[in-house]
Amino acid sequence: MTPAPHRAVRTAVVAAIATLGLLATATSASAEDGLTVDGDTTYALSTAGAVRATVTLDLVNVTPNRDAGGGSFYYYFYNGYSLPVPGGATNLRATSRGSSLTVSTKATSDPGTRLARISFPNLMYRQSRRIVLTYDVRGAAHRAKDSTRVGPGYASFVVYGPGDPGSSTLTVRAPSSYDFSSTTDAFSNETAGGRSTYTISDVTDGGPGIWAVVSLRDPKKVAERTVKVGDLTLGLSAFPDDPKWSSFVGATVAKGIPTLEKLTGTPWPGGLKTIREDSSPQVRGYDGWFDPSEDEIVVGERLDDDLVYHELSHAWFYGDRFVERWLSEGLAQVTAERAVRATKGTVQKHPVVTRSQKGAIALQSWQEDADGRGAAVNDYAYPAAYQAMTQLLGRLSDEQFAAVVAAGIHGERAYDPVGVATGSAGRTTTTDWLDLVETRAGVKNAPDVFARWVLTPEQKAKLPARASARRAYAAIDAADGAWLPPEGLRDAMSGWDFTRAATVRSAVTALGPAAVRVQDAARRAGLPVPASVRSGYEGAFETAQFTKAAATLPEAARTLDAVGAARRVARADRDPFTALGAAVLGVDATERGSEHRLAEGNLTRARSLATEVTDRSGWLLAVGIGLPLLALVLLAGLVLGGRAVVRRRRARRVLLDPAGAVVAGEVVPPAGAPTPSPADAADDDADAEPDALSRPGG
Repeated sequence: MTPAPHRAVRTAVVAAIATLGLLATATSASAEDGLTVDGDTTYALSTAGAVRATVTLDLVNVTPNRDAGGGSFYYYFYNGYSLPVPGGATNLRATSRGSSLTVSTKATSDPGTRLARISFPNLMYRQSRRIVLTYDVRGAAHRAKDSTRVGPGYASFVVYGPGDPGSSTLTVRAPSSYDFSSTTDAFSNETAGGRSTYTISDVTDGGPGIWAVVSLRDPKKVAERTVKVGDLTLGLSAFPDDPKWSSFVGATVAKGIPTLEKLTGTPWPGGLKTIREDSSPQVRGYDGWFDPSEDEIVVGERLDDDLVYHELSHAWFYGDRFVERWLSEGLAQVTAERAVRATKGTVQKHPVVTRSQKGAIALQSWQEDADGRGAAVNDYAYPAAYQAMTQLLGRLSDEQFAAVVAAGIHGERAYDPVGVATGSAGRTTTTDWLDLVETRAGVKNAPDVFARWVLTPEQKAKLPARASARRAYAAIDAADGAWLPPEGLRDAMSGWDFTRAATVRSAVTALGPAAVRVQDAARRAGLPVPASVRSGYEGAFETAQFTKAAATLPEAARTLDAVGAARRVARADRDPFTALGAAVLGVDATERGSEHRLAEGNLTRARSLATEVTDRSGWLLAVGIGLPLLALVLLAGLVLGGRAVVRRRRARRVLLDPAGAVVAGEVVPPAGAPTPSPADAADDDADAEPDALSRPGG
């Protein structure tokens, strides 16, 4: 996977190559140019890390002499040839036909480039000369204005191969252990004997000669260290002779990641193992890039906290979460800038662009351009994305900023509840972002900003319909109380399908007041609305579900009123008699059953149980008083009955008729007879036979 480059800010390396076509000119004694140039140039990087350049020039004067009249002639000749060399080039030596030629240099407007002039004897018409120029490429110090770098395990410099179109060859040779990067992909590559050879023979931009910027990097020759931020450990991979870079980046990362977590409203998402110092981004015209395929950030040598935060921000803002390039780049830069301010770093100035300049496009159509084409578009789009996102989010507080950014990271839709993402969440589009910024962050001029910087003509044409649909949506949202409008409407609004949104609105408009009646009934009852009732309304997507909600909502309101009435009966203050009546009639248990059935969404059964409770409420006192009275009556009956039995037992006497026959009752001794003692009575009882009757005097 080709890494997505970020922050296309042209550096001195890239700016230098724009001047090469002007510098590579031949000087002559005449104003007319007539010199052909066949060039073969080689830059060789040794295993010791030294770069040696060899330029072979075959010059031919093809400017014929001209008759000046009167026997006189104009003779055109050339006595020098100029070409650009790196600013730090040393040991310049030119030879021709076994002799040394004079080489002089002078500065140019680019500190990384000097103009070398090779002087030679006059080259007359039809004469030719072969010249061999050699020099060493010496690197400047890290972060010097001269962008040439040559050090242990790395080299980055401008290469130039002079020659007419089709008559120039440029070659770069290096150990095969080195990675190669260039501003052009036209180099071919051959590897043999531990050496790699990169060759190009095409003119790069139609000017004289071939130019490019190359970067060579031995991935094994690095200075490595780690930095810990909480539970996170990141590796830093620097040039061996640049410890200052490692110290700066390590400290910046340590304070930057917690700051970015706060600004994005989300924890560190992972997906990064290494931050590497390399010249490759600058070769491509960028300050750095975040490469999720390799879990690494690649940046140059600059000690730029804004750049580090920008690339770290891409752990949150990248293509798997934000569809369009302008979104990820614009969000990364405005977030990085806030992080710089929060950590009291150095805020960078950004180029100011206009919609009428060269390369200006609708940011919605900005695509990845990893092969270096479309530089004018990138030079416009990066600062344009920053300007647009600043106009959208620049006035938000950090808390507001974090809330809307987190929604975008999570893939939320503006019309859904905060924190809820759809099943396809994770990729926020341009239209999603407009809805989020306007709805969640309250940025009222968001449509104007999008119309100016972002939207295509087809998308801009939808803005009036969108504005009308949003007003109608707001009316429905207000009419259904605290609930969200049905999913069918929210889905149509999120997809910018405003024709379907109008159709859905006509089907759900009447549901709003019914939804409010349910919410009011729930408040009166002191009970939550059954989850199935609310989800049945909010989740309704198609006609059948809208119809079902239209029937369910009134039933739910009636049921809530009924259960609320039953609840009041169950929770009313009671005297001992009504409490007894409620217990006997099972009022509390029945009421709890009605609440349980209500929570389940079984409205019919909940209402039936609630009605039983209210119907029984009028019997509580009667039952509470009547039951004790009945108990007393029963108790009194039992007591009186017991006493009668005792009396009957005590009244059993043996009544004798005159003849001495036992009539009834107990045996009574005759008058004047002694009363038996208890012991005697016991003995008598013990000796008595069942049912035996004795007759005195018998």
